[in-house]
Amino acid sequence: MNKIIPVEKLEIGMEVVALDKSWLETNILFHRFRVQSREEIRKLKENGIRMVTVRIPDPQPAAAPGKETGRRPEEGESPIFREMEVLPIPTLKEWNALHDKTVAVVAKSFSEVRMGNVLDVAPLRNQVVETLEMLLRDPRKNSFLVTLSEVDDESYVHSANTMILAMGLAKQTGVPQEEIPRWGLAALLHDIGKALIPLDILKKPGKLEPNEWDTMKRHPKLGHSILSKSKDDLVRGLCTHVAMEHHERKGGGGYPFGLDLPDIDPVSRSLMVLDIYEALTAGRIYRPPLSPAKTLSYLLERELHKLDPRAIANLVQMVGIYPVASLVLLTDGRIAMITSYKDPDTHTGPVDLLAIFSKPGVPLPEPVRLTLSTIDRSRVKQTYHPRELGLSPADISRYLEMAEAEPPDH
Repeated sequence: MNKIIPVEKLEIGMEVVALDKSWLETNILFHRFRVQSREEIRKLKENGIRMVTVRIPDPQPAAAPGKETGRRPEEGESPIFREMEVLPIPTLKEWNALHDKTVAVVAKSFSEVRMGNVLDVAPLRNQVVETLEMLLRDPRKNSFLVTLSEVDDESYVHSANTMILAMGLAKQTGVPQEEIPRWGLAALLHDIGKALIPLDILKKPGKLEPNEWDTMKRHPKLGHSILSKSKDDLVRGLCTHVAMEHHERKGGGGYPFGLDLPDIDPVSRSLMVLDIYEALTAGRIYRPPLSPAKTLSYLLERELHKLDPRAIANLVQMVGIYPVASLVLLTDGRIAMITSYKDPDTHTGPVDLLAIFSKPGVPLPEPVRLTLSTIDRSRVKQTYHPRELGLSPADISRYLEMAEAEPPDH
């Protein structure tokens, strides 16, 4: 049961589920939370919040002796997040619609900055919260959503994809749920400095000349300049640090300041890994995309000495070597798409696939469902990015929806 009360009557421990202002009217990123301190109540008042809606737990009937009434909440878990578990799992169409909306919001933000206007953070915060709520309903989608975009402008898609990966990684590594949106907003804004890079350099299809590369490398400082002027505390703090630091590298080998990893915010250390992962799996104008497995191999073989090894390990644990939607060449010659794992949290045990091609370029008359006891390098000869096989994001969505509509029996 929910009840509307004046903000003055809020007490520590109460569950807030709504405020009397919209997401766009406040500097408060998350509107559903457990009150942890008087400082939080003070911030609500400073934002002009007069009334809040709190959740009053319904009285629970006594359980019969020896019987459980349901899943026991984990220690410290908010009832708000337990309630989300009973909401329907979002469909791929819902995810795609949200993703397209986020890309549009990012594009507008870049455009406003490019025209010299002050960055309006409120719409971006709104997209972060909507995305987080979707992830909480279906945390297993974040490993392959980056392959499903139909939008071509890589700068805006990159920001949206990195935001999804960042919040998924934060949740995977046990970041407190009220802190996860901070990771999301920092990821969404990490490349905002590119809004001030000339478009002929930003969209150049070939290799940049040395002077052009010097211009491109200014975007972390430009991002810092843009975000440090914000009235939003989070933007001036964490978001500004991440925008400035995400191209620094271990041993001082990055830019713009040559900082070493211990001198960099932990969120930046994770974001720099996700930044590379998304860029390689999505591809660029001047570089074809790589499959997730090839990208992870690249990170481990070519970038491990430059990045935080724990951040790479956390990414591998989150997406797996062969994430859902991966296209693999099996030892029998067929090319199949991985559609689900029996244990999606560890990417182990039986795995379901949809065989699509008898060999590259030769589609099967109709997809064939397969179940393997496990998937590893002994069963996979090669991996592909969808573009290598002529598959569009719409094709990937269609095959995944086909698999979800009629899941095979284990």
